[in-house]
Amino acid sequence: MQQATADTLELSKPLNIQAMKIRILGNKDTLAYNKALCLLQAKGHTITEETSQECDLAIAPLLTEKVSVEALSIPKFGTLVFHPSPLPYGRGAASIKWAYKRHEPITAATWFWADNGLDTGDICEQEIVRIDYQLCPREFYEQHIIPTMLRTLERCLNALSIGFKHTIPQVELYSSFDKR
Repeated sequence: MQQATADTLELSKPLNIQAMKIRILGNKDTLAYNKALCLLQAKGHTITEETSQECDLAIAPLLTEKVSVEALSIPKFGTLVFHPSPLPYGRGAASIKWAYKRHEPITAATWFWADNGLDTGDICEQEIVRIDYQLCPREFYEQHIIPTMLRTLERCLNALSIGFKHTIPQVELYSSFDKR
């Protein structure tokens, strides 16, 4: 069985990464992208759009395509990807739609460290969210998942700003994959 771990980032020297240089991956026209952008700016981070330029961190609040190995190697601390399910359960696209179809009582807001797999990287932050069946999936996403995505992203950034990188391995035994 895999054991949860927490890595520190070069704690041999003092870290002052309060303001990081961050690249946001994904479609700029989405609510998730724009809310994440507002949070990063409010926290004083510099946003870079240059894909070849070095940055401290990359985030993907709504990713619809796999990130290349080359792109994953650019950010100093890695790439955080958001997924609206309690990973490793519910990997794949349309996880909220599938949670509704299965009448799941909960889902989650999960930020994980991108790796070569599909939704398989170590978890950085995760928060459980009770599904509100009074709302359609899109309303639920906008009213509950997006605010939880922002809270968990802020926790990720706060930890990195003091030199702490949460890395909790996903347990394959509990994994599932939802097709589009």
